[in-house]
Amino acid sequence: MAVSAEKPTNAVFEFRNVSKSYKMGEATVYALDGVDVRVETGEFLAILGPSGSGKSTLMHIMGCMDQPTEGEVVLDGTMVSTIPKRKLAGIRRSKIGFVFQSFNLLPKLSVLENVMLPLIYGYTSRTEARRRASEVLDTVGLADRVRHMPSQLSGGQRQRVAIARALVNDPRVILADEPTGNLDTESARRVLQLFEDLHQRGRTIVLVTHDPRVADVAKRTIVVEDGKISESGELSRFVEPVKSGEGGAS
Repeated sequence: MAVSAEKPTNAVFEFRNVSKSYKMGEATVYALDGVDVRVETGEFLAILGPSGSGKSTLMHIMGCMDQPTEGEVVLDGTMVSTIPKRKLAGIRRSKIGFVFQSFNLLPKLSVLENVMLPLIYGYTSRTEARRRASEVLDTVGLADRVRHMPSQLSGGQRQRVAIARALVNDPRVILADEPTGNLDTESARRVLQLFEDLHQRGRTIVLVTHDPRVADVAKRTIVVEDGKISESGELSRFVEPVKSGEGGAS
């Protein structure tokens, strides 16, 4: 199936009447229900909502890890809601940088090797991959940790390595899923400051969280509740109590 192109747009994401439903016996359950979202190039957006609200489903569709049951999803001018799943992996790798709560670093690889990995998978030469990985590690303030193993780093440092790995392919958008969830307060503050700095340099960032204090760093927040979206200044009633982090200081 050919990839259908849209007209040029300044949006990184466009969701048009997107729904995601599941069959549970004879009933149909909607994780997303008629969602419209537009994320502009260079925007810093927070997606806020409690567990079960639909925000994880929204993130999975944004990240090309899932597809909607109904509606259209456009990523960087390309309609991705109808692309075969086997082709989505390449789009995901080239367009989106992921940052996860659990870091997802390989313990037997050094900091530099972890950041090089997406480039190696993309058939970049090791010399070029090493150069680019070194550059982004310098950007996140870890130029002096390139030979360290993940076990030798604090939680905040490991999350900064994960951010560097997300940046190394120069993606169109950074998609961060609860990026401070395993961090103590000071490490979380430094990681959020790094996201702010990256946004100031022109990066498009979508941050998914249950914590309104984390969402507050973004320039715009959308709230997900029962599979629907609103833009609201009254955020606290949607969220769960914040749990203490387990990571170390950065």
